[in-house]
Amino acid sequence: MVASSSLLAQNPTSSAMARVALPPHRSGFQHRKTLHAVYDSTSDSTRLSVVTHAGKYFLTVQRPRLTWTASYAGRVPGAAPPEEIVLEFRTQSPQTALSSLLVIEYGENGRLQVRSAGAYSEPGVRTWSHFMRFRVPRAALAGALTSDRMVVTVGGVEAKFKPDQVEALRDLLSRVEAGR
Repeated sequence: MVASSSLLAQNPTSSAMARVALPPHRSGFQHRKTLHAVYDSTSDSTRLSVVTHAGKYFLTVQRPRLTWTASYAGRVPGAAPPEEIVLEFRTQSPQTALSSLLVIEYGENGRLQVRSAGAYSEPGVRTWSHFMRFRVPRAALAGALTSDRMVVTVGGVEAKFKPDQVEALRDLLSRVEAGR
C-alpha cells in the first residue's frame, strides 16, 4: 500500500522548523540588530534570538560572537516569560577563554556571575571554534539592562556593549514579556 500524503517521519528534519513572525514589543527600540524567531513544530516551541556581537577573527583581531536566545512554548509568548535567557559565547582559536565563568558588569557597581551550562568545540578549515552556553536568569539580565554600560567577560575574553547592543537585548526581553 502507498501512502497518499507525506508523513512527518518521512520529511527532512529541518522541515519541522519554520521562521515565524516576531512577537510584539512594548516600545520602539533603536538598534540595527536583527531578531530571529524560529518555531519548532516537533516540540511546539519558539526560539527568539539576537546576535549582539557578530565576532571578528582576522590575524590579531579576536572578538567573540554573542548570541542571546529566549525560548517559549507555542508560537507566541505566554503569560509567564521564560525564566532564563541562553547566551552562546563563541571564540575562535587562538583565542580561548581561561575559565567557564560568565561575568556581566553593569552600571557603577553591578555584577552578575553565571557558570557555564556546557561547552563544545568545532573544527574549521584552519582553526577551531569554541562555544560556551550560559543560562542567564531573565530577571537578573533585565536588571543589568537598566544601565547603558555593560561588559561581558568569560575567562578573560571581554565584550563591551554599545548602546544599540544594549537596546537589542532590551528589545528581545520586551518581546518575550509581551504576553504578560
